[in-house]
Amino acid sequence: MSETILRLENNPKGALEQYITTLQSESKIARRQALIKINEEIFENPLNEDCDLTVIFPEIYAYILKCFSDVSESCRENAILIMSNFIEKLPLNDYYLTYILPVIVRRIGSAETLEDSEEIRLILMGLVRKILDKYKGTNLLCPFMNEFTGILTKTSTDAFPKVKLEACDCIIMLTKILQRDFHFQSESFVKPLLSNFAHQHFRVRVAAIKAIGAVVLAGNVKCFEMSITPLAEKLFDENTQVRLQVTVEVGNWMLVYKDRYSFWHRMIPLLLTSLSDVIADVRETATKLWDDIGLQYMEENEEDLKKKTDFLKDVPTHYPDVKRPNLGCRTLVQSNIGKIVPAIVREMDGWQADPRLRCAQLLCWLLLCAEEGSTQHAGAVLSALHRGAADDDQRVVLEVKRASELFGYFITPDTWWPLLEAEIESWSALFVITNILKGSRAELVKEKVMVELCKELADPEKCRVRKPKYQTNLLHLTEALMNLCKDDCNLVAEKLFVINFTVYAMPCDDKIQFMAISNLDKLRCIEGCGRTLTSLYEKHIQRVLADITSDASTWNLLTPDRCLLECVMLHSGSAMGTQLHLIAPLLKECLAPPKMDPEVKLKIFTALSTVLLERQTNFSKCDREKLEAFLKIIIDEVIMTNLVWSPGRTAEAIRTAAVACLCAALQENPAQEGPTTNEENDSDKRVDLFPSKQSLEPFLEQMVPLLVSLTDDNSWLTRQHTMRAICCLAVLARDRGCFTVEILHKLYFVVLKRLDDSSDKVRSSAVQTLCTLFASRPQYDTAVFGAHVDALYSAMLVHLDDNDDTFQKEILDALITLSDIDPRLLMKKIKANIHLYRNKAAYERLSSHIEKSSK
Repeated sequence: MSETILRLENNPKGALEQYITTLQSESKIARRQALIKINEEIFENPLNEDCDLTVIFPEIYAYILKCFSDVSESCRENAILIMSNFIEKLPLNDYYLTYILPVIVRRIGSAETLEDSEEIRLILMGLVRKILDKYKGTNLLCPFMNEFTGILTKTSTDAFPKVKLEACDCIIMLTKILQRDFHFQSESFVKPLLSNFAHQHFRVRVAAIKAIGAVVLAGNVKCFEMSITPLAEKLFDENTQVRLQVTVEVGNWMLVYKDRYSFWHRMIPLLLTSLSDVIADVRETATKLWDDIGLQYMEENEEDLKKKTDFLKDVPTHYPDVKRPNLGCRTLVQSNIGKIVPAIVREMDGWQADPRLRCAQLLCWLLLCAEEGSTQHAGAVLSALHRGAADDDQRVVLEVKRASELFGYFITPDTWWPLLEAEIESWSALFVITNILKGSRAELVKEKVMVELCKELADPEKCRVRKPKYQTNLLHLTEALMNLCKDDCNLVAEKLFVINFTVYAMPCDDKIQFMAISNLDKLRCIEGCGRTLTSLYEKHIQRVLADITSDASTWNLLTPDRCLLECVMLHSGSAMGTQLHLIAPLLKECLAPPKMDPEVKLKIFTALSTVLLERQTNFSKCDREKLEAFLKIIIDEVIMTNLVWSPGRTAEAIRTAAVACLCAALQENPAQEGPTTNEENDSDKRVDLFPSKQSLEPFLEQMVPLLVSLTDDNSWLTRQHTMRAICCLAVLARDRGCFTVEILHKLYFVVLKRLDDSSDKVRSSAVQTLCTLFASRPQYDTAVFGAHVDALYSAMLVHLDDNDDTFQKEILDALITLSDIDPRLLMKKIKANIHLYRNKAAYERLSSHIEKSSK
């Protein structure tokens, strides 16, 4: 063994000659064994432990390096192992690297990769890492910058993920070892690393981001510009570790990057975006970094911020319920928000939802940090909020809602109102204003904005827009204004009423109508004008009616003026009774003209019928003179006009509605159709539409002939309503002492004909009407008017043999009731013709009744 030691020290080539010779063998196994023996002899044999490797290396390196290109993968692996051991044990000297690195470059760093084995490429990267680790802290690697650049830029795009990971780690090491020289080659590393940002393995993406972070810190400005946008895109990566690494790298740049003051506006959005990440680890990391950045900025700019620091206030009294960023963070954002917001505005028009969401979240943080510093950029901020409010993604809308509220905390109304005033016709602008108000101070809003805002919204062209989103946001806005200004809203109470009542009168759906009525009730509480909405209506309904100025001949079912008139009639209770002088002309205008839309007429007639039926509520606070004037217009110029016959199915439907309305007017004590929830029952005053003979008699002369003509109308429903109207008229006229024999004779005769009507309902109504007419008869001399009684009995007796058993019974009951007019005449007619009738039982019962009554 002593000979071997001497030979290895004195003649390394001779001592290893047999193995070197074997390396020329064609046998892969022999070559591999030779390499193994060489490695064992030099590095593992204890007898050669003290050999001078600087003597051995020059003698055998050429043979070993040649094996880097061996066709056998195992031979290449063992050759690399030998060189790795040499690097580990040889002293620091760039002499060795001049031979090793070119071979590595040729194998894995050239344009065409010669090494086709993934495992060998990974082992070669291990050798590169060992070289970097061995020579760190020296200047010996400087001459080899090009070689390292070639190797690492090539291997960072390798197909094998583990090679990519090694390459990224080596690049990070290189940026630290060769800081001065790396600057000149830094751009070469950027594109290869960026290509890994889309790799399917998240660890590769994380390593590439980490490497890019190091390259930018050690490289030139162009590296930053090439990297920042792809890095921002990785904030949308689905993997948490990727987003976390982006946050760490950007935060590190903001702390140590030498040119960071030139690129605050590019880095701030990335770090603030991470503050809204869905994962707590990312948010916490970003929060810690952001706080450190702000504190460092304060230290670096201590002189400039001295005044602000000396007079630094505590958290303002009017401040959102969040932790206030430190002064450095606030100053940074205030200085750069003008460069960031325009980009957000552009991005809010993008087609991808996630970037729009991130932009909206970023805007929240910008506004929180900038505070009053965003005032001069309010126009751009509002533009972004306006676009975000109309987004289809509700996540974006929610963030815009938060951002708008923050905007309201820090920006005064005299700044944002002039910018939004022109956009008030847009529902998205209403959305933004609503949420700005939630963050605003009442004392600033009530000065000017409250009045001007309500004036704009109460404009008919705005508050009468029938669109779901517009109506919803309009109601939310008025609610926010009332919640903010409270009692100060008394100044604009009438306009608030007009806005909400208009929406209530013409809602797009039930939910909107419920919101409107809730707002009206809130306004009632603010004004303190009573326990129910009726008191609120009494105060403001006149303004609504005064605003109905359009030509009624142009109305249709969707016309706002028609909806408002109908809503006033149906929902304002006793408040409408105080405004009859305004309602009557409107009813005359929309119901009297023959060319009005028939659907509108039917709707208004229905509402008018309801008003007349609920007279005890609606007219409880009405002056008698105004009520009489109202009734005169309604009956003479509205109802009577529409009872006149004219051809067509439309005219027929209108007559039906008009006669139904007349029935409602003539009923003496109509039952309320439901509870009057809006009414304060503070009066037991009974309301009679026709309290005296003088109030009813003027209408009879015109009313009776029209009812006579309507009994023969084509519509069975009109005929049925006419029967009801005649009944009501008879009872009312009798009670008022103006039901004459002449009226009775005019009416009963046409009603008698309806016993032969084609409609069973009309026939039944005719029977009831005959009973009511004669039950209400005035002083009646049967001797003088015997012919009329005879005609009545004769027609009714015939119908005792009707085919309909139910109708037979109705006729029998009616004859029993009417037998008291002239019992003798009726008995005489029964006995004279009893042999002609089939329904013997009915005649016998009727005869029996008359006989009992006579006794």
